[in-house]
Amino acid sequence: MKLTENFSINEFIISDTAKKHNIDNRPSVEVVGNLKALCEHILQPLRNYLKCPVVITSGYRCKALNEAVGGACNSQHLNGQAADFVCPAKSLTEVFKWIKNNLIFDQLLYERSGSACWIHISYRNDGKNRKQAIDNYIV
Repeated sequence: MKLTENFSINEFIISDTAKKHNIDNRPSVEVVGNLKALCEHILQPLRNYLKCPVVITSGYRCKALNEAVGGACNSQHLNGQAADFVCPAKSLTEVFKWIKNNLIFDQLLYERSGSACWIHISYRNDGKNRKQAIDNYIV
């Protein structure tokens, strides 16, 4: 199922951890709506600007999957409001700055764990987006 021109639902629900632990990570209709809003308001505009792939590394997580990966109990991934991603062809620092200056978002984190870096972005479809941006979030 396509969410927008360049994003499909599979990118947000596929998980090696879910496969390994036999976790059913299928989202509800409400979660699919949140993922669609995230794509329409954040990820597709970003993809259109960058003109290169935005690779989702973590999207929707059901409760069991979120627990298996050590996610926060109040993670927006649980509601389909958040995604972690990389842009192999672009500087994540520049991507972070562009999002911060050009899009409405709830939370924008430049996350690091060891030598790995990615961006976490969330969007609330209810309009209560905080525009909280942290450029050095250590996981």
